[in-house]
Amino acid sequence: MTEAAAPSSFNAVEGPSFPVAIKVLATLAVGTVLVAAWSARAELAAIRPGPELLMLAGLAGAVVLWHFASILMSRTGISNDALWQGWLWRTSVPLRDIAQVKLLRIQRLDGFVAPRLVVRTRALGSVTFHAADPAVLAVIDVLVHGQADASAT
Repeated sequence: MTEAAAPSSFNAVEGPSFPVAIKVLATLAVGTVLVAAWSARAELAAIRPGPELLMLAGLAGAVVLWHFASILMSRTGISNDALWQGWLWRTSVPLRDIAQVKLLRIQRLDGFVAPRLVVRTRALGSVTFHAADPAVLAVIDVLVHGQADASAT
């Protein structure tokens, strides 16, 4: 981990939190589950599950769909004042409250694995942000290393 370096003034940037490949894989996974459930609907109806099992299945389905929507619509941004991520509800950390940062990234796999920025704050503990946009990653490089990584842009 490195101590957070206060970046110089820059324009706010925002972009998708997850790369296109992750969005495609998530869509294929959710689609496969839906097709499997649809094709097994007669067998599932014959089981006659109790209300507890139906509630559990409904909640599990809601969690899966919520995270799927989060992967598709989540955006990460950074400005002179704060770092944020989210789509319906945003997680935000003021830059002045950042104590340490750690960038977990393998640049050759940026298209398949979303780089993660683990931010340790003075008051909130640790918060993890995903970033897939090259412009956002360039500003994060400034935050983490104090200079932009020429190969990231």
